[in-house]
Amino acid sequence: MRLFYGLPFPHRVRRDLLLAQRPLLQNSIRGNFTSVTNFHLTLAFLGEVEEARLPLLFSILDAVKRPPFDLLFTHLDHFDGGIWYLSPAPCPPLFTLEKALSAALSREGFSLPERPYTPHLTLGRKIVLRNGFTPSPCLYHPIPAHTEGPRLFWSHRVDGVLTYTPLAP
Repeated sequence: MRLFYGLPFPHRVRRDLLLAQRPLLQNSIRGNFTSVTNFHLTLAFLGEVEEARLPLLFSILDAVKRPPFDLLFTHLDHFDGGIWYLSPAPCPPLFTLEKALSAALSREGFSLPERPYTPHLTLGRKIVLRNGFTPSPCLYHPIPAHTEGPRLFWSHRVDGVLTYTPLAP
């Protein structure tokens, strides 16, 4: 199973995120845009994991539980390969959660990327924008987002559509 830990958002927040995605969608030549139902902030990407390890992953999740906290998405940016994303303003509880999760995963033998954590919410991949369109890096309307905490997600295809399904123990 292809798995990751992430922060889901309620419908109201996902609607606002969709509005932030719209200028990219309207001004692109091509791209794979994230579905509104798949919007999340990744904490740790695990990749392919045997189903037998799910109980361990849920116990890790229980061990790093933190109180709910708020994020404020303020910036639009991109990685190489046309991956456009929103990033939140600095949020100490987010970094504390990510560090605790990474440490717990490392103790259990999961290998994680060696690069620093860059909190981001992917709006789309392989996006090519039309000539002359340069989106503003600062959102005109920052997006507040309350999160109840991390979830374990399964990344899979349903009828050919990429789907991120939250899993429960």
